Amino acid sequence: MRLLYFYTLYLLLFCSAALSMPGDSPVPGGILVLPVDNNTTPVKFLDKRGTFFREKEQLYALLPVPLETAPGRYKAYIGADVLREVEIEGKEYAVQRLKIKNRRKVEPNREDMKRIAKERKRKRRAKSFRSPGLANVDFIWPLEGIVSSPFGLRRVFNGKPGSPHKGIDIAAPKGEPVVAAADGTVVDAGSFFFSGNLVFIEHNGGLVTVYAHLDKIAVHPGERLKRGDIVGYVGSTGRVTGPHLHFGVMIDSVYVDPLLFLPIRHPSTPPAEKLSKISHSPTGAKSTP
Repeated sequence: MRLLYFYTLYLLLFCSAALSMPGDSPVPGGILVLPVDNNTTPVKFLDKRGTFFREKEQLYALLPVPLETAPGRYKAYIGADVLREVEIEGKEYAVQRLKIKNRRKVEPNREDMKRIAKERKRKRRAKSFRSPGLANVDFIWPLEGIVSSPFGLRRVFNGKPGSPHKGIDIAAPKGEPVVAAADGTVVDAGSFFFSGNLVFIEHNGGLVTVYAHLDKIAVHPGERLKRGDIVGYVGSTGRVTGPHLHFGVMIDSVYVDPLLFLPIRHPSTPPAEKLSKISHSPTGAKSTP
């Protein structure tokens, strides 16, 4: 176990430069990374607005592929012109069955539903926030820990089907510091029914990251952050099975796989077929965004 820890640390420290830009992934929940000549003409894919970033001297359009996208051939547009025809491949996401002790987190009462409705509006505002400028895509991992749940899982809570998992869960002990994945501005921060203590950070151009289930929040709305600044601390607030961080990435309010932005594929990500065998201990903690 000690050898595995140091090997993981070695990969995180010395292989992080292997990915300096997001990886193109034309699948549901993936992203399109397309070279462009300018960042003044809006880009769209399936009516979702993309953003732009620069890698060295080249500009790129960054477009989300919604999780519900069916396999097939589609067109990405820059203004009214076709930027590229893209073949979206199918992708199967595993089913994850979770047992939540607090039944209200699965079957909210009337007062809970009123709160949830208000929070949905608040979340929509945060997710759709877009500031000018090129997106900051030079991400680092927000937390060292085991990836206990990957993106896209079809989840079942106490036997009831829920929404797909729209981020990754990184399990770690309560109180571990969580840092900003990239430079950005805190759009919102507060307590939410399902997500617990939650922070939204916008990284220019409508690229937003979320940090959920925190024990404590260390930032406030409007605060400018540098990559690596502390956002909060690992907790188990909201609908969870143990302490961990739920980390999500959005483009134009569309959740995409965070692993496409992070420096390396986390070596401790479990194979999909083993997900159902992960214990509900802190090292196997899971959540809902």
